[in-house]
Amino acid sequence: MQNPFEAAQIHEIVREGLAQVLGSSVDEITPDATLVADLGAESLDLVEFRFEMETKLGVALPKSNVLDLLATALGGSEQLYDERGGISELAAEVLRRSAFGYSEEQVHAGMRPYEVAAAATSAHWASFTHAIFDHLPATCTECGADKAELAVSGKAVCAGCGAALEAATGDEVMAEGVRAALEAIGHAQPVG
Repeated sequence: MQNPFEAAQIHEIVREGLAQVLGSSVDEITPDATLVADLGAESLDLVEFRFEMETKLGVALPKSNVLDLLATALGGSEQLYDERGGISELAAEVLRRSAFGYSEEQVHAGMRPYEVAAAATSAHWASFTHAIFDHLPATCTECGADKAELAVSGKAVCAGCGAALEAATGDEVMAEGVRAALEAIGHAQPVG
């Protein structure tokens, strides 16, 4: 089924959720404001934000991070970090190709993992959340219809029967993105 959300709709929902959790104005949540440094988000704020988005949209945001899933795909983390603990160019490239949509200026080789996390913005979370809805089932399990729409609740439902639609989880979308990024850059992955 086609994603029933426009990217701008998701970004507005993300901004509203962040403003609510952080106790700030939606106007403060600009696309380039980092959640940690610019907006003062702490880890508990991000947990609460995630819960709010999952509840509001009916999706499962990722519990893992791209670097953990990349280590799993590569069979270990040896290729992910330099001798100082910064991320490798391979890790940076996979992060830039992820559904979060990081740019070269935002994520580059040598950054520490906590710096990558601190670079996240509302635009990154909106991009990833929108990508989750690109992974709805092909057809409704209840009636077989192949079109999705937004219910009054704001959640994705089957246009044929109104049944709630379950998208792939954030972890599944992220793992698929890691595999696709490795394939796109011609990096061999271990078998198994």
